[in-house]
Amino acid sequence: MLPDRRGSVGQGRPLSWEKVRAWRQRLRDVVPPTDVGLSVAGANEAWQSALQALDDQSLDEIASMRVDPWTRAAVVCASTVFTAPIEWCAVLLGRGSEVTLKVPSAQPDFGRALVDAAQETGLPLTSTTDRRALERAEYVIAMGSDEAIRQIARELPRGVQFEPHGNRFSAAWIGGEGLDDDPLVPGDFQDPLGSVAADAALYDGRGCLSPVVLFTSVPGLAAPLAAAMERAERRWPRGQISDLEAAAIRSRRALAKVTGRVLVGDHWSVHALPGDYWQPIALPRSIALVEVSSRAEAIERLAPHQGALSTMGTDQPWPEAPRACRLGRMQRPPLRRLHDGVDWLRTTARPQ
Repeated sequence: MLPDRRGSVGQGRPLSWEKVRAWRQRLRDVVPPTDVGLSVAGANEAWQSALQALDDQSLDEIASMRVDPWTRAAVVCASTVFTAPIEWCAVLLGRGSEVTLKVPSAQPDFGRALVDAAQETGLPLTSTTDRRALERAEYVIAMGSDEAIRQIARELPRGVQFEPHGNRFSAAWIGGEGLDDDPLVPGDFQDPLGSVAADAALYDGRGCLSPVVLFTSVPGLAAPLAAAMERAERRWPRGQISDLEAAAIRSRRALAKVTGRVLVGDHWSVHALPGDYWQPIALPRSIALVEVSSRAEAIERLAPHQGALSTMGTDQPWPEAPRACRLGRMQRPPLRRLHDGVDWLRTTARPQ
């Protein structure tokens, strides 16, 4: 059962976890936005997977935390992963904070479904394109490019608690171990390569939790990985990509043709590359494959980029990563986790 909902430590503001549950239920019936660049199937999968994280057990656990919530918070949204604000809003709103979504100026309706459902259930969630709204917040969480993060940091008034999440990337590892079944991973993608393909398909491979590279000590995975990418394309067709993204895919494809191996479908590609040529670049439905001699070599290949690593999807323990998880769960994270190495459930409340 949920703890006492009458107030929270230090502030005495009413908790809103029952309203968050009602908000979640309304969102489950919402048709996901169609202007986010994903296919209909891809947008629906992303939407429902984000809501799955708000299960009753997780909400109960977070509600039981003894924290002092912020009065006014703001979430700066990046355009690449349209569901990213859901979990942040759920936690902040549940604790009684008033929340403003700062949405991209070019996408004024970004997050509209979240705001409409929240207001229908009595939750204080609003949205704006005006960056000046951040000045009224006590706590600001921002997701976006490194330059956007720097600009926000320069403009925020002194005393605002700022939690920045700029450019990050994620990687995957297959060492030949099996995977336990996971009910949150689609049933026909439970195998390791299918799980990698499912991770790469969600959000069309955009976002910091998407695998940009698969390291493996198992030879001969290029063709079966390509088959898994094709299966994922049939289930969740790729959406739109920009001219710049298409050009970047062609550039890496040309490199792989010279130095390694290329397998392509209509809307996906696998680029087998030597480790010396791999770079942590996220390309829609395009994944680099790097064969290494051992897990130790994979760690060595990642070392120059370790500070930017967000998640390691793996079939083996990987304590070196800020977050390590089962393959297939990279972009389906639980609420309780480190986000880019940060205990975000603590930062969304006042320091104690």
